[in-house]
Amino acid sequence: IAPAAPVRADRIQVQQVLINLIRNACEAAAGRPCRISIRTSRVAGHLETCVCDTGPGIPEDILPDVFESFVTSKADGMGIGLSISRTIVEAHGGLMKAANLTEGGASLCFTLPLWSSNPLSPSG
Repeated sequence: IAPAAPVRADRIQVQQVLINLIRNACEAAAGRPCRISIRTSRVAGHLETCVCDTGPGIPEDILPDVFESFVTSKADGMGIGLSISRTIVEAHGGLMKAANLTEGGASLCFTLPLWSSNPLSPSG
């Protein structure tokens, strides 16, 4: 976790984003061993949080649209979790991105602007 990287955000909504990302990573493993890692880092005035897993990755045909409503690779999925997550993140001034990892698995990341007590600061 990036030290001293405060953001101004609704903690319950950000918690929901993290729950959605972690749940998706667990479900993607489908009973196989899967390692999930969560990391944060400062990136250009934002805090970036990434949830990475060692599952099968995101099917290439849906990867460009994975944050759209009703897009899912799960037989019993509704395809709204990532769409809701993107809406929450964007409402806080951030962005979401998804990628498959070269070593297998997927990485879903979101950014939130860093909070500053100076309202004229680029991160505030």
